[in-house]
Amino acid sequence: MIKYRIEELDFLFVYEHKVRELENLCLLKYELDRRGYKTKIIHIEDAEALKAMRPIYHARVVVTMACYQNASIEWHTKKYVKFDKIIDLQWENIVFPMDEKDTKAFKNYSGVAKEVVRVSWGEMNRKRMLEAAKMNPGKVKLIGHVGMDFLRDEFNGYYRSKEDVLKDYDISEDKKIFLFISPYFSDFHTEEYLVTMCKRFGEGWRSYYKDCMLPSKKIILEWMSQICEKREDVVFIYRPHPGEVSEQADEMAEKFSNFKVIGDLSVKQWILISDKVYTGNSSTFVEAFFGKKMCYLLFPLPVPSDYELAFLKEADKISNFEDFEETTHNDERPFPVSEKLIDEVYTIDWEKPSYIKFADMAEEVIANSYYNLTKEQLKAYYHKMGPAEKLTRVLTGITPLYNIYLTMLESGKPGWKWLEKKREDRRKLEQVANDFEKTNDMEINSIIAKIAKVLEKQEG
Repeated sequence: MIKYRIEELDFLFVYEHKVRELENLCLLKYELDRRGYKTKIIHIEDAEALKAMRPIYHARVVVTMACYQNASIEWHTKKYVKFDKIIDLQWENIVFPMDEKDTKAFKNYSGVAKEVVRVSWGEMNRKRMLEAAKMNPGKVKLIGHVGMDFLRDEFNGYYRSKEDVLKDYDISEDKKIFLFISPYFSDFHTEEYLVTMCKRFGEGWRSYYKDCMLPSKKIILEWMSQICEKREDVVFIYRPHPGEVSEQADEMAEKFSNFKVIGDLSVKQWILISDKVYTGNSSTFVEAFFGKKMCYLLFPLPVPSDYELAFLKEADKISNFEDFEETTHNDERPFPVSEKLIDEVYTIDWEKPSYIKFADMAEEVIANSYYNLTKEQLKAYYHKMGPAEKLTRVLTGITPLYNIYLTMLESGKPGWKWLEKKREDRRKLEQVANDFEKTNDMEINSIIAKIAKVLEKQEG
């Protein structure tokens, strides 16, 4: 018979998008493990936990990726995590201008989510959290962006060489590599999805998506198409936005040997081996800055003021093909955003890495009861349960009964209707969890081993 067990942890890191978060979390895990803490990284749809009706992890601190409201907490922890405190890394530190001062904006938090500890990359976001989000100043921590640490001198040698990467993708080393980091969404979204986004970011988001994003992407791809036709010495790497599907980009990849759509490997890996970097209404130009690479901002159409990132308002932008083509030949333009403004958003600190700042802060949080969520708060975030769910929670709370349930679920017998439904639900969720976002201990340990090798070499 399967027996129910709970794993005790100091820190449980929950991620959504592997390419955005996993590498960064491995760096944080490396440092906290080095300091003697027990940590674990799981995907938000962790396959091992999907069958759980009771907690399988007790984490003193859950580290979330985007904790906006009660539903966010429930999404991160579901039924399988018991916890005392939350640190939110908020990978979306940067918000639309319309949300900067709107206390009711989705990304300015509500419910229990207002009580968690927040990581702020820079002073601009810290100010927003204090003024618009009305956060407790003691729970807003100015850390910087951990991801930028990989672009520091200490990490020289961490990423693969240009030669190795290009070989994997059958790209000749004598080609100039132009990287486009897409800020766009997929070509098609359901009405349901659009309604959800409008609820979060205002009705104007629909027009921003249909009248700005989609036509801008089409224009930029046409610009790239012209360059691909003219120049055999150039290869464009189209890096899709997480979850983005672009039929036009895929068709271009079939038509041109010097145009490729590549979503794997980290953005930083591609930035470091590229000759030039391009993006649009996106913060990823900052990674180019820290990586000491030139970046150009492509704005073929004006972005509505409510949705243009605040620190791009006065940036140097490229809005026509002639200027775009000129950038492919020379580097006469200055970096499009000032260092002073980048510092306000990302905290430029060449002395102390952000991962060290985070670990110092995490030690303070785990040791101090000031950061504990109250019993009332730990009950309040969960959705209201119906009679059937309440009964299920009561019955599965009895360990012998729960062990029997787990055994039946695994064995496939008996074939009771409600058990078959549970098995089918589990299969569907496991299918989601087993896609390209899923990780495992082998992958995590491999990344951490690379980190350790580079950092320990620097130390010694």
